[in-house]
Order: sequence, then C-alpha cells, then structure tokens
Amino acid sequence: MKKMIFTLAFAALSLGASAQQYVVKGRAAGQSTVYYRNLQSNQVDSVKVGKDGTFTLQGDAHNQPFLQLSNSRYFDESIVAVLDGTVSVDLPTATVSGTTENALLNSSQSVLAKQVPGVMSLVSQLKDLLADGKAGTPEFNALQAQYEKTVGEMGALVKKSIAEHPQSTANAPLFYIYGSLLDEDEIQKLIASNAACFSTPLLKPLVEQFTRRAEAMKLHQPGSQFKDIALQTPQGATKRLSDYCGKGNYVLVDFWASWCGPCRAEMPNVKKAYEKYHRKGFEIVGVSLDNDKAAWTGAIQRMNLPWIHLSDLKGWQSEAAALYGISSIPATMLVDPQGKIVEFGLRGEQLEVKLAELYANAPDVQTTTPDAVTGATKVERPAGTARPGKRVRK
Repeated sequence: MKKMIFTLAFAALSLGASAQQYVVKGRAAGQSTVYYRNLQSNQVDSVKVGKDGTFTLQGDAHNQPFLQLSNSRYFDESIVAVLDGTVSVDLPTATVSGTTENALLNSSQSVLAKQVPGVMSLVSQLKDLLADGKAGTPEFNALQAQYEKTVGEMGALVKKSIAEHPQSTANAPLFYIYGSLLDEDEIQKLIASNAACFSTPLLKPLVEQFTRRAEAMKLHQPGSQFKDIALQTPQGATKRLSDYCGKGNYVLVDFWASWCGPCRAEMPNVKKAYEKYHRKGFEIVGVSLDNDKAAWTGAIQRMNLPWIHLSDLKGWQSEAAALYGISSIPATMLVDPQGKIVEFGLRGEQLEVKLAELYANAPDVQTTTPDAVTGATKVERPAGTARPGKRVRK
C-alpha cells in the first residue's frame, strides 16, 4: 500500500525579506474560529468568525506566501491560499480565488480537498481490518483497491497541474501537501522537470532531500563501490567501514536498531548465517540507528550478537543511513571482497541462498570474533590446525 498521506514536512526556513501585502476575505459558515498557519513557519494562529460567517486576515507575507486555513486546529481538512494580493477563501466549498495564482491552485486543490475525508475513512477502515486480522479478505482487498485507485487519481492531478503550468509557483503548496501520494520515481521525474515550484523556499529542502537520496540510491546498483564512513564502536573507538569492507572477505552491513521489532525478528536468521559462514571468512557489520547507547549495547548483549557493531547514535539522522539511502529497517548491504556492492536487501532465505552460492566449496579460514561489549577478540582457527608452537594430534 502506498505510504499513508497527509504527514506534512514542517520545517522552519530562513527566507528573504521582500514584502507582499495581502488581504484574505473568507467565509466559514457554522464555525466560530478559523485556524491558519504559514506552511514555511508552522506557527498556528486563529481568527474569530463574525456572526455573518465571515473573517478577514491581512498583513505582509514576508516572502512566505502560502497560508493554510482550516476549521480544525489539527488541519486534518484544510485549504491553502497564495498570499499575493486580495484573496477570497470559502472553507465550506474548499475554494480560493481572487488572483491568477489562486485560481490555478484552486483548479486542483478544490478537487483534492474534497477527496480527503473519503480517503481518511478508507485508511481508518483498513486499519480496523488489519487490527482484526482480516488482511487479505475480500472486504480488505476491495477497500485497498478503492484506496489505491483514489490516491492514484489524486497523485495524477498533482502531476497534471505541474506539467501544464510549469512556471506557476502555486504548485508548490499542492506538491508540499499531496506530493506523498506519488511514488519516489514519479517525484524524481517531476523534480528533474525544473518546474518553478521546486525552486521556491517551501520546496527547496525537499528537493535537496530527494537529490541526496537519488545519489544514495545509485549505490544500490550491483557493482557499485561502497562508500566509506566513520562510526563508533560500543567501546567508543572510531572505526570506518573500510576497516572491514574491501579486505578480502564478503561483508554484510546490517542496518538495524534495538527498538525495531522486525529487526529483532530477523536476527535469528542473521546469526544462523554468521555461525555457518564466519569460519569461511564471512563478516557482519551491524550499523545501528539507535540514539540511546544503553539500549543499543543492551540489545547486543541480550541477543548475543557476536559480530562487529557500529553507530553514531543519531537515530534516523544517522549519517550512514543517509549515505546509503536507508529509509526503513531492517536493511542489508552485501559487499564483496573487493569492496563492490553485491546486493541490497538480502534477508532470511534469500541471504542463505546467496551465501551458499558464494561460499560453495570454500575452505575454513582463521577468523577473529570481537566481544560486542568489551571489544576483546577471540581467534577461531580452522578444524585440524594448531596454535602456533603446538602440534596437531593425529
């Protein structure tokens, strides 16, 4: 299912100081208060509605021209106006007008806003069915198909508006609110079109984020050379991926976190692979997306994970996760002896099949296993070999 929508990317931005006077004349029948916020500052304010059901806002946009208005302080149903002059807002019909840019925005926004309650109802029903263990039932599948169809149509409307009006900045709030309806490849294509909306201060941070992710995703191509990064061990020592990758062994870089249930569920498979192939030279480097050191090291001890562990303890702000475009965990990256990436996303049976293929007929080798907490290493020798200075009994 496509990512659930309407999570706004709120960020405080540093903007220029050019002035733009505006007046918003609005109608909110049946409401005593209207809530509003600028999409770029996220500071919520409110205005009282008169007995005649109208309200007025005026001021200087200060280069922050996109105002979101709603009957609810939670903005679960809302519309956006472009503050570029005298603007008319009608909340009951979800329409804006008064200027060229608002007319253009309204042509798409009025349709999208009216579909939001229905989509949210579908999401709620799907969640209830999931909670009741009814995923995959005819009822669930029918609702999911309806959800997919609706959000697909909504996403197509966003793309159509940007394609037909590439010079309009009014598409910026449209993409900001509804862009998450689109798949990542669709978003990348829109950004590549160089439409004017993507140069606005509102969208620049998102564009930069997607640009970085696009670069990171190039590393997911088999044969790409791994990129180095410095992280810390549980003992506080600084180590680099290059201390382990490209050193003549296959290395599985495992992105995980102590708080991640699916990661913990996958660990028995990872441990099985390590126990079976470590004696043939296979290594694992666990890269944690924790931000609590005690939780990280405690999980390593409880689950008895005997391989190398690294982290910068920055959670989802992990530099390693950003470098490799990791947006969900568990995630794995298998690196070959020369430091080339073999494959991303190997887990469970897929990992076992790949390692069995790579290590077919490979001999056992001398390896070292670090203690996850103390850092002390234990030398493991192939069967039939002796410690230096000792003879093998026959």
